[in-house]
Amino acid sequence: MEEFERREASVRARMGERGIDVLVIYSSPGSLRFGQRGHVMYISGYEPCFGDTMVILPYDEGIEPVLEIDAAEYFPPKSTWIKDVRPPRDFVKTLKDYLRENNLVNARVGLVGEYSMSPWLYNRFLTEVEADFVNASDILENERAVKSSYEIECIRRASEIAKKGFEAAAEFAKPGVTGAEIQAEVEKACRIAGSEIFPHYTMVTSGTEDVYESWWYGFGKLKRGDLWLLDLGTTHRGYCCDICRTFVVGSPSQEQRDVFEGLLEAQKAGEKAAREGVLASEVDRAVAEVLRETFSIDWWGTGHGVGLEVHEWPFVGYSHVLHSQAYRDMVLRENMVISMEPAAYHPEVGEMQIEDEFRITKTGCERLNDIPREIIQC
Repeated sequence: MEEFERREASVRARMGERGIDVLVIYSSPGSLRFGQRGHVMYISGYEPCFGDTMVILPYDEGIEPVLEIDAAEYFPPKSTWIKDVRPPRDFVKTLKDYLRENNLVNARVGLVGEYSMSPWLYNRFLTEVEADFVNASDILENERAVKSSYEIECIRRASEIAKKGFEAAAEFAKPGVTGAEIQAEVEKACRIAGSEIFPHYTMVTSGTEDVYESWWYGFGKLKRGDLWLLDLGTTHRGYCCDICRTFVVGSPSQEQRDVFEGLLEAQKAGEKAAREGVLASEVDRAVAEVLRETFSIDWWGTGHGVGLEVHEWPFVGYSHVLHSQAYRDMVLRENMVISMEPAAYHPEVGEMQIEDEFRITKTGCERLNDIPREIIQC
């Protein structure tokens, strides 16, 4: 409860700075990849699983907030601190009634998660509710970007669970085994270790042919000498990790070792650049320079924030995507958690990658797992 009291107070402080009377926080179930489900879960504790949900949070602490959920028959009351929980109805009517019942006339209403709404619903809010609407997703995005000690420990625990998956993969993989079989073994080990869900598909790639470069193909059989990748996310108490390692069936060749060392050098360059006060784009630039010099590739998109979603704020190297403010360049702050995931593809070697999460500190960053940063032999 203390964690939610902290979040509520901090969000209300941001509302006060913007002159916002009421915050409408909207989430859809999503895929845990692009900030869809996490807003409502962050502020209320309730996880949207079956449909869209909405929290109405007033600036005035004397007025009760409202949580309108997606499926009443599945609702566990202990999952939220909000007392006024309502079954699915009409979000627009709920807001209209709320403003009227609490005498919030000509209120300034901030919309959070407007990118998850249908254009039809967004337009209804603007045209049917008498209020001064402003887009306010950045309030929750900025709040969620900086993690509390509780959140960081959840991500650490998710990483410990993922380590069990990498260990299971190394033990199970051998010539003749398919990617799909590895996926099954890895997910079994992680479920047993405590992973609630998998925030993205458990990606297993192998071989040098284009058809095997994409994770949705899982039926190519491993051969001795093959490189293959495992890109794995697990969760603990709703919080994700996102880790990737390169494996080899047998022993790595010198060429494979050289490529991997180049990737590790790039990640360490990003690690050296990352600290409080620098732009996320500076971390991306440090990684890209090493990849450009080593592999002559034009690299962008070093990584992303990790938390309730496996892809969230801050995004590292996506600021050139101008059509969405979600990808804006952000100044790194202490206790942000970011991934760094340099990758390279060579036609004769295959694809290689390494990915880890790092907690930003005042003077540098801290890796949040202890999985060896090396080619894993199996």
